[in-house]
Amino acid sequence: MTARSILVVDDDATLVALLKEGLEKTGCRVETALDSAEGLRLAREVRPDMVILDFYLPGGDGGWMYEHLREAPETAHIPVLFSSGLTLHELHGKVHSGPRTFFLKKPVSLAGILTVVDQALGPGRLPIQPLPAAPAAPAGPRRARVHEFDVRVTYADTDKMGIIYYANYFKYFEQGRTELLRSLGVRYRDLEIQRKLFIPAVEASCRYLAPSRYDDLLIVRTWIAELGRASVSFECDIVDEDLNGQVVARGASRHAVVNDLWRTARVPDDLRALLEPYVGKGPGV
Repeated sequence: MTARSILVVDDDATLVALLKEGLEKTGCRVETALDSAEGLRLAREVRPDMVILDFYLPGGDGGWMYEHLREAPETAHIPVLFSSGLTLHELHGKVHSGPRTFFLKKPVSLAGILTVVDQALGPGRLPIQPLPAAPAAPAGPRRARVHEFDVRVTYADTDKMGIIYYANYFKYFEQGRTELLRSLGVRYRDLEIQRKLFIPAVEASCRYLAPSRYDDLLIVRTWIAELGRASVSFECDIVDEDLNGQVVARGASRHAVVNDLWRTARVPDDLRALLEPYVGKGPGV
């Protein structure tokens, strides 16, 4: 029997190496990619029996790659297993899935993945072997939950060249921080008025990766890189849906937490508990 071919697309190089080793021990042929563009190229070239796909990836997310696979007749039939830190409900909200689409929430085991592979392709010939254990140290940063919201580029956002004026990206970053808090039931205005807490920026930066233009649809992805005793550092990706999900700007800002007397204030325990899931390594970082 011909060995089953699997394409693993994930930006976690350690996980990719472990999955490749484990799957090859069961007799599978494995190709790997660390971003969606390379994954799509390999899928078209190799025509694997199945694709194991992360959602948040550099160069366009897993949903972008999935749609391109389904649009092409030569890859439309390939079963796709989404392996992601997102919940099943969150993934269903982002992916128009069909009967040959499967979901597993990270962290995943080799046995769990092979169960889905067998479900999609039929049982393999070789016995399941345990996934090799990852090195205990050094431990990598955990994946952060990411908040997303959409914004449409207006004429007022663009400059004489017809692209977004560079300073306006900082406006999007601020909206991202505000909307992340709002999604948790916390209004920045209430922090100031009711709790007398303020979060002034002490440092901000932006990397401009590609130009976006009037009427483009942007997705603002925000997470927290670090949550200190009296400080918080946000990071943000701006993704342009009209550029096939390309990351067009990447920003970061560090903020102090102070009271109305401009003295350092500790992040309240209830607010810290709400923010903790959003702390860690972001998509494509």
